[in-house]
Amino acid sequence: MATKVPVKKELLIWAYNRRVQKDKLHEKFKLLDKWLTGEKQPTFKQLEDFAAATATPLGYFFLMEPPIETLPIPHYRTLEDGESEQVSPDLIETLHIMQRRQDFMRDYYDQYVGTKLEFVGAYRDATVSQLANTIQSLLELQQNWARQHRTFHNALKFLIEKCENNRITVMQNGIVGSNTHRPLNVAEFRGFVLVDNMAPLIFINAADTKSAQIFTLVHELAHILIGSSAVVEASPLNAHDADVEKLCNEAAAEVLCPKELFMRQWQIHYPDGVAYETLSNLFKVSPIVIGRRALDLHCITKEEFFSFYYEYLERLKNQQSRPSSGGDFYNTTMSRLGNIFTNAVIYQTITGNIQYTDAFKLTGLRNKTFENLVNLVRKRGV
Repeated sequence: MATKVPVKKELLIWAYNRRVQKDKLHEKFKLLDKWLTGEKQPTFKQLEDFAAATATPLGYFFLMEPPIETLPIPHYRTLEDGESEQVSPDLIETLHIMQRRQDFMRDYYDQYVGTKLEFVGAYRDATVSQLANTIQSLLELQQNWARQHRTFHNALKFLIEKCENNRITVMQNGIVGSNTHRPLNVAEFRGFVLVDNMAPLIFINAADTKSAQIFTLVHELAHILIGSSAVVEASPLNAHDADVEKLCNEAAAEVLCPKELFMRQWQIHYPDGVAYETLSNLFKVSPIVIGRRALDLHCITKEEFFSFYYEYLERLKNQQSRPSSGGDFYNTTMSRLGNIFTNAVIYQTITGNIQYTDAFKLTGLRNKTFENLVNLVRKRGV
């Protein structure tokens, strides 16, 4: 008979509450209810499986009491009724992965560049207009830049390249690391930014729509300029009352939908009856951003906005989602890691400044897959 592990029920309950989909835990562990009451205890193998299922480090189950997990940066989130303030292990782990990568990039730039970025935190007292103008200047955006890109994907790629040209690391992922069984929850966060005057880093939740990712990216850029790290919703409807969030939201809206250009296009297309969709494609933002911008600029009433908003949500709900083809593994990996981080890791590895085992940990890749990535980057000359 397998030996039972004398783990405290409080620790099992704590780990149990970390998981959002608790019904799946009950399906997998038939004695779970009795573990949680202390009536029975798991075997070591069962405890290992439970740790994996709840994304809990195994060693936590041998502590005297449950650890208190907190985020090292503010989490601006509007909670719906019934939602918990508890931070998911998926967000915590993703944040820790990004912090390790930022530490690497900070050391890299310190070694080879040595100069800090002057724009980081230099606009703490800026107005919305000043912040928006600075972002447009930093990214070298022409007023009609969005119309030059046929798809939202291309527009997002263009903005990321502009960020990387300014030494801002941008990473995208819709899962924790490379674990396809741990999708990131858009309802919890759309992205976060880790401000640093040597190596600022933006993370975008790739489970979100491309139009939302574009808004998130620009919103996070505003955070870098005012020097404020944060996990945020970055939504045009964010109801959080923090001044910093209002400022970043309004700056992002002005960057992506400049007032004068927006007003001209609105007057042209509003009579057509499809202004939200038309302007969405013109400015490469979601129709909801268009609606919110029209509301803020007094082009429509609150009643008209919310009428459109709820109708749009209903349409989204009724749309059939297209199955993903999965895409090319290495293209996906490059998108998740970003060009400047990938190139820095490869350079430091082949020059012997870091060990291959360190490169594996930083990228989440292993032996052959890392070598293939190196060969691909060399071939493309990225």
